[in-house]
Formats: sequence, C-alpha cells, structure tokens
Amino acid sequence: MGFYTLSYLCILVFILAAGYRVYRQLTLPIHVRWEIYPVQHETTDKLAHGGSYMEEVNWWEKKRESSLLNELKYMVPEILFLRGLWKENRGLWRVSFPFHFGLYLMIATFFLLLLHAFLTLWGILAFAADSAIRTLLDGLIVFTGWIGLILGIIGSLGTFYRRLADPELRDYSSFADYFNIGFIFLFFLSAFVACLLGDPFLEGAKAYTFGLLTGGHSLIPYMPGQSLPGGMAIVTASLLVAYIPLTHMSHMYMKYFLFHNVKWDDTPNRRGGAIEAAILKNLELKPTWKAKHVEADGRKSWQDIASSAPKEMK
Repeated sequence: MGFYTLSYLCILVFILAAGYRVYRQLTLPIHVRWEIYPVQHETTDKLAHGGSYMEEVNWWEKKRESSLLNELKYMVPEILFLRGLWKENRGLWRVSFPFHFGLYLMIATFFLLLLHAFLTLWGILAFAADSAIRTLLDGLIVFTGWIGLILGIIGSLGTFYRRLADPELRDYSSFADYFNIGFIFLFFLSAFVACLLGDPFLEGAKAYTFGLLTGGHSLIPYMPGQSLPGGMAIVTASLLVAYIPLTHMSHMYMKYFLFHNVKWDDTPNRRGGAIEAAILKNLELKPTWKAKHVEADGRKSWQDIASSAPKEMK
C-alpha cells in the first residue's frame, strides 16, 4: 500500500495546489487590458483582417457575436504543436516539441488507463477479453505510452542540452529549469526501462491504475513496484503530479487565463458594469514601485499618481 498512499497524497496535493492557483488567478485585480487584435474569438469575417466588433456602427446596440470554433482553431495547434515556437525559433522547437508532446501523450495514456480501469471495474471488459473495444483500448494505451516515453526521453535530453549549449538560453536558465527537466527525464527513463524489461504491453500500468480505484486491489499478480525501474516510475510519476502545480510548469493549464482573461479579453467597459467597478478598485491600490519618477511610495494611490502633474527629472 506504500506506493498507493504516495500516489493518493500526490494527487491530493495536485488538486489543492491547482485549485489554489486558479482561485488566486480569479481573485487578482483586473489586468491591464492589451487591446491587441486580432482576437481569436471574433467571427471569421472580422478575423480575416484583424478586425473587431467595435468596427460596427453603433456596436453597443447590437448583439455581440463570437466564434468558439475560431478560438479552437488557434488554441489546439498552439498547445499541442507549439505553433508559435515553430514560427519564431525552429531550432528550439525541434527539442521542445517532443518534450511537451511526450508529456501530453503520458497524460493521454493515464486517462486511457483510467478508462480501462473503470470499464473493468464495471465488468464491461472483464468478460470480454477478445472484444473490439478492449482490443482498441489496449492498442491505444500501448501506442500512446511507448510513443510518449520515446518522445519524452528525446525531448528531455535535447532540451537539457540546448539550454547548456545555447548562450542565450544558458544566460537566463536557473537551477530550477535544469532540475525540472532532469526530474521529468528521470520519470521518462524509469518508465521506459520498466516497460522495456518487464511490461511491454503496459499490463502492470493497467493493474496499478485499477488498484488506484480499488484501494490497492489488483486483478493480476504482477505490479510495477515489484521491480526497481517500476517502483522508480511510480514514485517519480506521483511526485511529478504533485510538483507541477507548485512550479511555473503549471503554465500547461494556466495558459487558459493568459489567452481568455488577458490576451483576448475585449469585453466592453460599460458604465456601471463589472469592469468599471474593477478599474475603480485598482485605482485605490497603493503601489510601491522602485522607479522614483512614478513616486509610488506606498502612500499614494494609483488615482493620486495618475491625476497629479509629472515632475521634472533632475
């Protein structure tokens, strides 16, 4: 039960830490709105030339239209395939893409394992070993698992080397950056060795995931923790789940707020509305910036600073 206890605790840490990050983001003061176009949720005719609903005559009197499909057409390639990095830095993309996509495939494999465990628990797969559904699910688990592990190892090594070899990346790479990559590489390597030596069809992974749902009861005698690489894979995977929301690696799911609540937020600021109230609240804040010309000494509010005449710099 030791491995399961660790996994349960790490999952709990992930839920609490991720929940706190989301809560913290939702309760922060309103951001400085960018007003940069195009905004991806605009309708296709506006998006084609980078326009906005504000082009319309008397737009405030009309029903506002938006397109979820246009958002997805931008977001999916950006998140899954790092399209922005592909355009701006092709060399870095070659190591960053397998690193990120390997992690995505590991997440997909885990959810496939959970689905397999649920179906087995409900008896749908237990008595249908030769069914098409089970064959397809087993095949997907093996495919995503192995491809994810291989891409993850290649991407981890490539990303680590690139940070060391590229002077520009090395200058602003901290110890935490190298530690994070090394930690993730250790998970990929241990899981790869465990599968290679004794679990090529991920049967042990299925058994362990089933045990997570049943408090440690497994359907097969083999468990990943019986081998050193298998135990390492369980420990590193569990710790990684708890570790990610405590670091900047949480950007993998917090990116939603960057796009939707900051970059693409073009909700009109109407008199007496929520945005106006949030801006007025921001004006009451008392900043403590170091720049002397701003005179943000912690006593003056933003409203005081913004409404006072600028002083001449000596």
